[in-house]
Amino acid sequence: MKKSYIIVLLCIIFLLSLFIFQKINLTTADLGRHLVNGKLLLHPENFNTILDPLLNTNFFSFTNPDYPFVNHHFGSGILFYLIFSVFGFFGLSLFYGVCIIFSTIILFHLFHTGRDKIPLFISFPIILFLIPLIGERTEVRPEGLSYVFISIILTLLYLYQNEQIQKKWLYFIPLIAFFFVNTHIYFIFVPFIIGMFLLENLIYRNFIKFKNLAVTFGLSVLMLSINPHGPTVLIYPFTIWQNYGYLVVENQSIAFLANLGINNPNFLWWKIATIIFIATSFFILSKHRKSFPLALVAISTAFSILSFFSIRHLTLYGLSLVPLFLYYAYILYKKPEKNDKEKLETHVIWSVSFSIIIFIAILINFNNRLFADNSGMGLLPKINSSIEFWKKENLEGPIFSNYDIGGYLIFHLHDKEKVFVDNRPEAYPKSFLQNEYIPMQENDTVWKQEMQKWNFNAIYFYRHDMTPWAQKFLVTRISDPLWAPVFVDDYTIIFLERNSKNNAIIEKYELPKSMFSIK
Repeated sequence: MKKSYIIVLLCIIFLLSLFIFQKINLTTADLGRHLVNGKLLLHPENFNTILDPLLNTNFFSFTNPDYPFVNHHFGSGILFYLIFSVFGFFGLSLFYGVCIIFSTIILFHLFHTGRDKIPLFISFPIILFLIPLIGERTEVRPEGLSYVFISIILTLLYLYQNEQIQKKWLYFIPLIAFFFVNTHIYFIFVPFIIGMFLLENLIYRNFIKFKNLAVTFGLSVLMLSINPHGPTVLIYPFTIWQNYGYLVVENQSIAFLANLGINNPNFLWWKIATIIFIATSFFILSKHRKSFPLALVAISTAFSILSFFSIRHLTLYGLSLVPLFLYYAYILYKKPEKNDKEKLETHVIWSVSFSIIIFIAILINFNNRLFADNSGMGLLPKINSSIEFWKKENLEGPIFSNYDIGGYLIFHLHDKEKVFVDNRPEAYPKSFLQNEYIPMQENDTVWKQEMQKWNFNAIYFYRHDMTPWAQKFLVTRISDPLWAPVFVDDYTIIFLERNSKNNAIIEKYELPKSMFSIK
């Protein structure tokens, strides 16, 4: 492997690392719940009684414990817990980052080996431009595994389509599907991606490849059906949104968030990437129709639409553009004659110039991301101060918690306390979230009714919950004579009800109202 290629790979890894590696805010992350899933599945005390409710119901909630829930990502929890057991949160951060970096490099490598090679001075500005999109998703989540699986599948299908590997390699795809279906909801893209290559071969009348891919498609669907929920899980990605009673930022569109004043530089990056994608695709279609990569275009088109309507798909869109843009470069780039050194030097100068411009644009637009205070691996500092206080003082529930902090409480208190709600809208009835959870924060009459219903002893809140109802609720509780704030830090606030059980702790730790800014 040439030195220049290794240097470029190191640059890609370094720049991606600046985007991806951010310390874990456990108070808002799903990660705590995934770790407990893995812990219980690997070390359950009563396996026969815990397996079914953990996989099929809202196991961690005291408000809706029997509500049906498809735990389709339990495999990720097992893997995360195994990593956590040995390497802690630092290891989880590293693992997630490596997943995204590996996914990028394997797709980048497609065009630097074998037949479809392009010069590094052509490919580097392309990958440099796509790095911000690829680095959008920084929270340690099961989707990191999805990026790896999808990248490997795309690589195998591209190589087979371009006759660089034999059909026997396609059998790895059903094997991937078997693991994929139990790790993350992106598993549904396996038949979609294969289907697009099937369609390409059908249109181009390559029936031998069509037949082989049809077998791969059938085997993959069969392997996806091998999971605790059976074949019905294949329709779950399409029905999950029917019971989604809570607005989550990552599920909102670029236009919606931009109208709210949310300034994410990747919104601009998405627009530029999509304009380049559309313009270049039409040019290739008109000038190089026989080389038009129908499958890659269809896949990137789907992911561009998905990422526009739900920003959680931005990384996936960025990854899908890697092989497509590099393929376009392979088609369009005309290598100078060996003796034409002047033309080659001109190409290199243009490439370096573009790379510098892109790099400066990244520095200007993503300065806050690249040099953020939370850059690094492992947990944010003092993230567990509130739970240490809770355990030290032997505090008890029932706890009223907000949506964000549910995974944190599950991680630390699952063996003692159930949560009121957590950050899985699909695990709670829409009516519960819209007619109970939100109104009880907005309306004091509803709050008192819910108080009687659930008999809360404590309120445990992520205090940067910026929803209008959460902020109003916190202000009201500060002024509420029935509740006493006893702990606050950069992440959380804890209130205790004024009762005989809590009197001693309140007397010792109650925080003065003067320390809170109430408008």
